[in-house]
Amino acid sequence: MGYYDALVAKWSTLTGTTSEKLDAVNALTVPGPNVDVQISAVVGVMALSGAYLSVSAFAQGSSNGSPTHDAALSYAKLFISILTMPNAPSFAMSDPTDNAVITGMMDAILAQETAVPGSTGFTQAIRDKLIALSATSLPWWKASVADGGGGLSSTVSVDDLIEAGGLV
Repeated sequence: MGYYDALVAKWSTLTGTTSEKLDAVNALTVPGPNVDVQISAVVGVMALSGAYLSVSAFAQGSSNGSPTHDAALSYAKLFISILTMPNAPSFAMSDPTDNAVITGMMDAILAQETAVPGSTGFTQAIRDKLIALSATSLPWWKASVADGGGGLSSTVSVDDLIEAGGLV
């Protein structure tokens, strides 16, 4: 039964008939691995949200001695230079180290926007949209137990429910 421990635990959180619960558990997803993001996708989000021009304008500014401002300024300059680089590589969001650097860059710009609203135009909503570009999801049943899934090889069936200890 150890193989089905995650299913037993998840099953107890669901409501409805057996059929409804079976449909629900098979429809569940968990976060999957991040994927790389094309620069054009980042530019698209930035342009459509109106942040591209405001971050570009902020990046043209000068240091003012404020640690938050100056960190944001440095990262805004880097961010815009990457976005305008001919043949720029993808943002390697699938690599945890690169992901942390890119996320840190965005967080520094966001910190300035939070401290002085309107200074960069780079809001939490824009940051979230950019992060979402790299996000994927996996079916709950397929994801490993360590990743919050069921660790199964196929969708949950009535046979699985019986094998798991008579959950039908």
